[in-house]
Amino acid sequence: MLIRSYEKKDFDAILELDRMCFHDAWSVQNWKETLKMQQYRCFVVEEESPRGFLLVSTATDEGEILKIGVAVMHRGKSYGMELLKEAFRHWRIEGVKNIFLEVRASNDSAISLYEKVGFQKIGRRKNYYKQPKEDAIVYSLQLGMLEDK
Repeated sequence: MLIRSYEKKDFDAILELDRMCFHDAWSVQNWKETLKMQQYRCFVVEEESPRGFLLVSTATDEGEILKIGVAVMHRGKSYGMELLKEAFRHWRIEGVKNIFLEVRASNDSAISLYEKVGFQKIGRRKNYYKQPKEDAIVYSLQLGMLEDK
């Protein structure tokens, strides 16, 4: 397993993973625009081909997890955890102190991963997601409070 930064050759695989993992997958244009902007960074987990991805953003001393997706047939192999660890390393170098995310209230596997790492629930956004309509749980993490994960 290799965790690395996104490369242009990964674009089609990331689009496909996004469609497989999310009801509300982003459009080609949305992905293209996002990946061009400096504040966004995408990490890829690869075994022969991309098996998962993590899209994050950084603004001053705050980080945000925007999307994390792992192909269904490759879940349960710690890919999500390894992607998060790589983002944490990146954010430490960037001087990020606090990390935020929203997750569907029904996404038990993602919630379990985030809480295992140390994220704390800080709020709920009613009907945040549209397809299907669902609440978002908001989490935060103080990066300095983590041991070197």
